[in-house]
Amino acid sequence: MRKTYILLTFLVLSCILKSQNLKDSVKWISIEQAGKQFLKKQKPILFYFYKNDCDSCRIQEKTTFSNPEVANYINILFYPVKINVETKDSLKFFDGKYYKNTGKYGKIHDLVYKLAGTADSFPALVVFSRRAKGQSFFGYKNRDEIFRILIYYAEDIDLSVPFADWYKYHKKGYPPGQKQIITHLKIRWKTLDEALKLNKKEPRKILLNFYNYNKISCSLLRTQTFNQQQIANYLNKNYYPVNIDVFSQDTLKIMGQTYINENKPYKYHQLPIAALDGKMMFPAFIILDENEKVLIKVQKYMTPEGFEPLMKYYGGDFYKTENFNDFKKHFHSSLKN
Repeated sequence: MRKTYILLTFLVLSCILKSQNLKDSVKWISIEQAGKQFLKKQKPILFYFYKNDCDSCRIQEKTTFSNPEVANYINILFYPVKINVETKDSLKFFDGKYYKNTGKYGKIHDLVYKLAGTADSFPALVVFSRRAKGQSFFGYKNRDEIFRILIYYAEDIDLSVPFADWYKYHKKGYPPGQKQIITHLKIRWKTLDEALKLNKKEPRKILLNFYNYNKISCSLLRTQTFNQQQIANYLNKNYYPVNIDVFSQDTLKIMGQTYINENKPYKYHQLPIAALDGKMMFPAFIILDENEKVLIKVQKYMTPEGFEPLMKYYGGDFYKTENFNDFKKHFHSSLKN
């Protein structure tokens, strides 16, 4: 019954939109403009391919792309390019080559087929990362679905995690139609002072997680990866986990140094600036040994499957006798869904 209602709603909406002048809120630019701007500043490029007689395309534009939250995110963090897949225009791609609609793929333009790899699945998105590596996504995307794609590229998660893995954990942390879900934080997070004092009595490794609340990937690292039950249990037993707000106004002391927030441009606290050598890329965390010496610095999103061997490699002192790649060869995961 619910599926029938949704289908009828979709059909009624599509009929209404057919008679309307379509205009969304994304500031679309040409391929040539995107190419020139990309050379000056590397931002992901979002290609949106549509057809005039495509109901899903109309709804995509009048709902998702007209959503101010989605449009603003795209306008700020992407170079958006919108192309009618049946255009007769000659299109110049980033490689300097001109492509025409030769009719080889029916009515579909040759460049569209080259990029999307399809002649019949529209609307379609093709996103090129800052490294100019592209990936296709087909079909209508609502607000929740398109943000899973946009965040993946805007926060450079494509550098470390396949999209399918990111999608899985983002959907867990942000279920469709709902805000972020935090049921219960299983890690017993310490303040920096608490961790350092406890470390003097009972030496352990220290995990310093630098949390940037502007980054969705930072939230998922904290609430999905670190909060996975087996990982949380291990961290609570073998580490002193410390969560540090990178915009904190607190005075923090470690290794004989005092750090404050000078509230200079970007307002980052001195401690994450010093710990990350001024490279403010997030998510980010470092692992310290019992003497507060840095063992590893990580500045990327990690799934529970990726983080588990890393935390046990250092937590179990395996780093003292073998390299990480050798350790992973005989490592057995204890993760349970």
